[in-house]
Amino acid sequence: MVVDNYKIHKAQAVQRWLAAQPRFHLLWFPTYCPRANPIERIFGDVHDKATRNHKRKRLSDLVADVDRYLHQHGPWPYQLSTIYQEPTITVMLKELQRTQQAA
Repeated sequence: MVVDNYKIHKAQAVQRWLAAQPRFHLLWFPTYCPRANPIERIFGDVHDKATRNHKRKRLSDLVADVDRYLHQHGPWPYQLSTIYQEPTITVMLKELQRTQQAA
């Protein structure tokens, strides 16, 4: 499972759950690398096109703008980030495969 560095992912309850679920392994996105995270790219797109520098006086109008933008432009097709082609990530994935095959 690929996760970002949000601190809840490192919480003790999560760590205990992961310890009891040997089929799950976490691969961490690089710190401060929102371009690698598809959700962050979508949030950035919505912010750039719908909420940045808006002139709305009512929140309901701004929410309607975001809703309209999402309906017109979403859902975004998933595109594998180039971060997965980085040598560091490739090495990590190969090491994970070796570890799983040895188990």
